Amino acid sequence: MYLWMFYIASITLSSIVCDDVTNGEQYISKHTVMAVFSPMIRSPGPCKYFPATRKQKHQCGKDYFLAEAIKEARTLAVTHCEQQFAYDRWNCSIETRGKRNIFKKLYRETAFVHALTAAAMTYSISRACAEGRMLRCKCGGDSLRAPMNSVQNNFRYGGCNDNIKHGKRATRAFLELKKSDGDEVSELLRHDSEVGIEVVASTMKEKCKCHGVSGSCSMKTCWKKLSDFNTTAVILRQKYHEAIRKPPSNRASRREAPLIKRPKRKKENEYSTLYYMETSPTFCAVTRGRRCLHPENCSTLCCGRGYETMVVKQIEKCKCRFKDGRCCQVICDYCLRYEDRYFCK
Repeated sequence: MYLWMFYIASITLSSIVCDDVTNGEQYISKHTVMAVFSPMIRSPGPCKYFPATRKQKHQCGKDYFLAEAIKEARTLAVTHCEQQFAYDRWNCSIETRGKRNIFKKLYRETAFVHALTAAAMTYSISRACAEGRMLRCKCGGDSLRAPMNSVQNNFRYGGCNDNIKHGKRATRAFLELKKSDGDEVSELLRHDSEVGIEVVASTMKEKCKCHGVSGSCSMKTCWKKLSDFNTTAVILRQKYHEAIRKPPSNRASRREAPLIKRPKRKKENEYSTLYYMETSPTFCAVTRGRRCLHPENCSTLCCGRGYETMVVKQIEKCKCRFKDGRCCQVICDYCLRYEDRYFCK
């Protein structure tokens, strides 16, 4: 249902993005993100899985495996977005009402999907480098505190770091995140994307593996690794709720007064907040048939239209135990359970 819901939107997108940027299109990152959250359609060219600009096709052509990393990023972004907002009115669909979608204006949701997509790309590319699945990068070593394979106390700094440096660089290049000469919308899109990139980088942690006789851990091999992407998704959801609205200025003064005036401050705090411009729609038009978590959740999710209760019969394992009372073979009975599920009218 999700795929067919946005099929027409994705076809329209294909005709837009395939044109060269000189045709007046300014927001490359917007169309890339819109393609990520639309049905996956095989496209001609080296980027394979969604329509790309000439610059993006050139990047995919230079490293054949970049397209695969971006495909993985697409799956990460959509899956984790839907998990985070499973029982909210907005569940990561790009549709708002009729032919409208969240990319028509810069809503709180628009800011979130830009940040999440940039984060997913950074994550996937960084991991692909460390795993040797890309041609133009390898293990990252800049964050090590000691030379590779040197011994310091009982630590051996080795293994293969996730290459977050290359992940950031490749994502910024692919989304064309660059200064916009004071244009409000594109500057906000760039800023929100940078927030996602920085959140991923902040999850880089040191991982260690013990070595020694009988697991004594007399020596450790340590390396830098990104946390599970769910950690990034949870942080970005919190930033979604804390996002700040920046109302659009008058058209005449847009290029004279850039939206975000950044005073001098610590670099790590520069991209800590998501910004949006327009108050979000209710999304009530796209909640019909959605499953609610419980009756209280239904009252919000269903926008006052009410809900239907469906009794679902499930057979599941129960009363599991060791066979003959001894380790280690487990046997279970099968029990019948009835569960109430709620769906919006």
